[in-house]
Amino acid sequence: MRFYTYLLGALFFLQGHVLFSQSKFGNATLEELNMTVYPQDSAASAVILSKVGETRFVYNELNGFQFEFTLKVKMKILKSEGLDLCNQSFSYYQESNSVGEKITGLSGTTYNLEDGKIVKTKLSNDYIFDENVEKKWKVKKFSMPAAKVGSVVEFKYTITSVYLYELREFSFQTSVPILYTSYEIIIPDYYYYNVNMQGYESLITKKEPSNLNFSVNYRDDDGRYHNERVSVNADKYLMVGKDIPAIKSEPYLWALDDYVTKVSFELRSIKYPWSTFKSLTTTWGEVDRRLLEAEDFGGNLKKTGLFKDDISNTGQTLDRAVEILGLVKSKVKWNDQISLTPDNLKDALKTGMGNSADINFLLINALKAGGFNAYPVVMSSRGKGRLPIANPSISELNYAIAAVEIDTLTYYTDAASKFGAWNVLPERSLVTQARAINGTNSDWVDLSTKTKGISSIVASVEFTDKGMKSIVKDIMRDEAALKFKGYYEKFKDQSEYTENLSSRLNGTIEDFEISGENSSGDDVRLSYTLMKSGSIGDDMIYFNPLVERIFTENPFKAETRKFPVNFDCLTDYKQIISVTIPEGYVVEELPQSTKVVYGDNELTFLYRIAASGNRVQIQYYYQINKLELYQESYSELQDFFTKMVAQSSAQIVLKKAGS
Repeated sequence: MRFYTYLLGALFFLQGHVLFSQSKFGNATLEELNMTVYPQDSAASAVILSKVGETRFVYNELNGFQFEFTLKVKMKILKSEGLDLCNQSFSYYQESNSVGEKITGLSGTTYNLEDGKIVKTKLSNDYIFDENVEKKWKVKKFSMPAAKVGSVVEFKYTITSVYLYELREFSFQTSVPILYTSYEIIIPDYYYYNVNMQGYESLITKKEPSNLNFSVNYRDDDGRYHNERVSVNADKYLMVGKDIPAIKSEPYLWALDDYVTKVSFELRSIKYPWSTFKSLTTTWGEVDRRLLEAEDFGGNLKKTGLFKDDISNTGQTLDRAVEILGLVKSKVKWNDQISLTPDNLKDALKTGMGNSADINFLLINALKAGGFNAYPVVMSSRGKGRLPIANPSISELNYAIAAVEIDTLTYYTDAASKFGAWNVLPERSLVTQARAINGTNSDWVDLSTKTKGISSIVASVEFTDKGMKSIVKDIMRDEAALKFKGYYEKFKDQSEYTENLSSRLNGTIEDFEISGENSSGDDVRLSYTLMKSGSIGDDMIYFNPLVERIFTENPFKAETRKFPVNFDCLTDYKQIISVTIPEGYVVEELPQSTKVVYGDNELTFLYRIAASGNRVQIQYYYQINKLELYQESYSELQDFFTKMVAQSSAQIVLKKAGS
C-alpha cells in the first residue's frame, strides 16, 4: 500500500509538470500583453504569471558555507490598484561591509504594447534605493519604470547569506492570484532542517536524492588545516502550485500571515565529515536561557540602580505597583517602535522617549528596585502571527511586556500602552501564547483572556413635545475603557466627539459629561441626554428604545469562510432601558423576548422585554466568552448574528388610547 501511494503521488507529480504551464522569464508574449482579466478571479487587480524561487548552498573561502536564495517574479497588471505591486521591497541584514547578506543580480523589465509592438523598459539604478531600518537591518526598495495598466512586469534578485540557521521562507500565495509557482531547494547532508509547511492551498511536492560538490578549506578537530574537493549527498525538494487564489483577509482575523501557504526552514543540526556532530535542537527553556544571557535582554534586567533616587522598598502591594507604573510612564513616552529588546535604557530616561521594550524593561527594573518579583513576558505580537510552538526560536519573538507577582497572583501590563494598566493590555499583547521569562519558573501564559471589555449602559426613555428623550449613563471598564480612551483622544475636543456621537446615534447630544478618559486603569463614565425627533400627537408611535446597536448589519456576509474567526477580546456588554409610556398611549406591540446561543455559550445574546403599568423594561446582553471560533460552524455563526441584528432593529409600537 505504501508503494502504491508513493507511485500514485509520483504520477500526479509528473502530470502536474505537464499541466502547469509556466510563463517564461525574459520576455512577454502578445497573449500576456493583451490579457485584460484573470478568468478564475475577475476582480483581481493583477495576476502573477510566474513566481519561482530556489535556494542553493555554496562555499566561500572567506565566510564558509552560505546559501543563495534567488527569486524570479513575472506579473500582469490588470487594474490601477495592481500598480502597487510594481513597488517592491525586501529586508536584509548586514553586520559589516564584509559580513552579512549581499544582494546581487537585481534586475527587471517592464513590457508594454505600443502600436502593436512590444516595448521594453529596463529597471535602472535610478529606481533602486536602500533604507536603514533598525540597527543592522536594511531594506532594498525598487520601483518598476513605465508600469501601467496592461503592462507585464518581471524582476529577479539573489540574496547570499551566511545565516544558515533560518533560510529564506518562500510564499506560494500573495494578495493577488498566482498562475504558476514553484520552489526548489537542495540541502546537503551536512545540514538537517525542519521543513515547515503551512497554509490551505494544495501543492505538488517531491523529495528526491541529489548530490553537491564543493572545494572546501577547513580545520579538523585536531586543529589541522585542509583543502579538498568534497562531494556530499543531498536532498532535493521541489514544490509546485497552479492557480493559487489570492490570500484575502476576512472580518475578525488577527494575523492573515498565519494562513498564507508557504514553506520555511529551521536548522536543527550540523555534521561535517571533518568535525563532530553539533546539535542545534533547542527547547523553549533554552530560548529562555539564551535571552537571559544576552546583554541586550538579560543584561537590561539588572539596572535597578536607574531608580535608586525615585523608588524605595515600602511594600509590595498592587497599589504600589500601580504607582510605579505611573512613575515610569510619566518619565518615558513610547516612540511607536515595537521591539523585543531595549535600545538604551539610560537614553530613554534622559530623552523621555523609547521603544516598547525600553519602557517595559524600565518598569521591570523599577519594580525590582521596589522589592517586587518582576520579569519580562515575550511573545509574537498579535499582528505578527502565532508562535511555532513545536519549533522554538528567538527570531519568532518580537515583543516583550512586564509581569509582577503580588501575593499569589500575577499581573501583566504593557507599559508602552498610554492608557494600559495592570491586566489591561492593548490588542497587540492579547496573545494566546506568551513566554514568561521568570528564571527556572519560566512557562507559557495565555494573555488573551486575562481581562474583559465590560460596557454597561443604563437609560431612561420618555417622550416630550420635542420627541424621544433618553437620559443615558454609560460605564466602560478594562478593555472597553482602554479602547475608548484611544478612540476619544483622536478628537480635537469634547465638542467634536459629541458631534460624532450625535451622528452615530441618529440624534442630538445634550448635557454631555465624561470622566476617566485621560487616566490609566480608571473606568470611563459618560452621561448625556439623547434627543430624537418625533411627534407625540400621532395615533401610532414606532420607536427603537436601544441607545445604540452594536451591529447594524451582519459582519459575516460571505457565503463561506476559509479561516477561523478571532474576536478582539472577551466581552460583556449590556443595556438596561426603562421606557415611560406617554400619557394617553398604550402598548400596541412589543418585540418578542429572545435568547440566542452559539456553541457551548461561546457567544450569547439576550433580548428580554416586558411591559408593566406605564413602563416597558428592556434588558439587552451580548457576551463573547471564547475568542477563537472555527470555520466549520460558520453557518451557525452567521445565523447567530442574523438573529441578533434583526432583534436589535425591532421596534416598540404604542397606540393612542381609544383610537
